[in-house]
Amino acid sequence: MNNDNIFFDISKLKSCGKNVIIGKTVRIRYPELVEIGDNVIIDDFTYISTQLKLSSNIHISSGCKIIGGRESYVEFGEFSTLAPNVTLSAGSDDYIGGIATPIVPLELKGDVELGEIIFGKHCIVGANSVVLPNVTFHDGSSLGALSLAKKDLEEWSLYAGIPAKKIKNRNKEQILDYEKKFMEKL
Repeated sequence: MNNDNIFFDISKLKSCGKNVIIGKTVRIRYPELVEIGDNVIIDDFTYISTQLKLSSNIHISSGCKIIGGRESYVEFGEFSTLAPNVTLSAGSDDYIGGIATPIVPLELKGDVELGEIIFGKHCIVGANSVVLPNVTFHDGSSLGALSLAKKDLEEWSLYAGIPAKKIKNRNKEQILDYEKKFMEKL
């Protein structure tokens, strides 16, 4: 892995696996809170400002935002992907009271929802979608482009819309067969 990122010191990551590609313009506000598995790609113009654990075989596309502050948490299971310009907001406020800037202590921020966003294996989020705090993507669940996830997504299901609703089931057997073939080639 190269160490020429312009926004953070890659050596300060909590952990980093093998065969990892992090774009030169990826910004990680708290690298000491970020764990990265093997075979991970984080494309340019991505911004990360929360605790993050990426398992192996993950792709974060260009322009994604994984936010929420030091107190929030996001985790990805293997073979999960974010399409371009996705926002994962593991922390949010009600926009009514308090001060929203990150330099203000938590007790002055008003009604803040801090939580986690958890992805099982084989989860996908489509381009320009938003996921709010305390949402779980169970294994195989996916969210279509331009969607808003406010509640948990059932396993092996496709969701879309604002707010997201279940559209249909995904082909679990085919996806797991592809995973098996991929792993045999390693």
